[in-house]
Amino acid sequence: MKKIKLLLSVTLVSGIMFYACKEKSSDPAPSGDKCASKTLTLTATATAAEKCKSNGKLVARAKGSTGFTFQLNSGTFQADSTFNNLAGGTYTITAKDADGCTKSATFTVTETGTKGPMFTFVTSIVGAKCAGPFCHGTGTSQSDPNAPKGIFATECGIIARKELIKTKAVDGTMGNLDAGEKQKILDWYLAGGDYVD
Repeated sequence: MKKIKLLLSVTLVSGIMFYACKEKSSDPAPSGDKCASKTLTLTATATAAEKCKSNGKLVARAKGSTGFTFQLNSGTFQADSTFNNLAGGTYTITAKDADGCTKSATFTVTETGTKGPMFTFVTSIVGAKCAGPFCHGTGTSQSDPNAPKGIFATECGIIARKELIKTKAVDGTMGNLDAGEKQKILDWYLAGGDYVD
């Protein structure tokens, strides 16, 4: 309920009394910006993603108004405050209330998992067999001759192409692998072909 104070002033001019009454409010004058008086807060709870997988999650919570919708990075606003299938990384969430007032904040989905022994072998064999500057990509420098190039340049790139590695290196003749190397790659593939295997 709004409190109103009335001020009465009396002015005497040549024997005639004038009365004036005006409203005095303790509320601030409206500024025209409906968002200026709001204090929106935005928090999120993060669930970590496994290394090289998109299984992380952010659940946003907004306070200070009503009718919130949520946006992840530059995506579409949605009523659901949960964002699933996230890889490890940094994300910006924006909350927008029913009046169009917004609050943005940055949150991080961490990655979990320890590199498994089978995957450690696979990364080393890919690095050794794919050391040339043009191996599976557009490498043009010999500055890092032991690093896998092109499509196998990252651990996650190796995992994403496990089918190709199995088909070409184990079933085919690519890479000039011996029987023991092929078996270790196959063991990793059959175990799930993940970072932790």
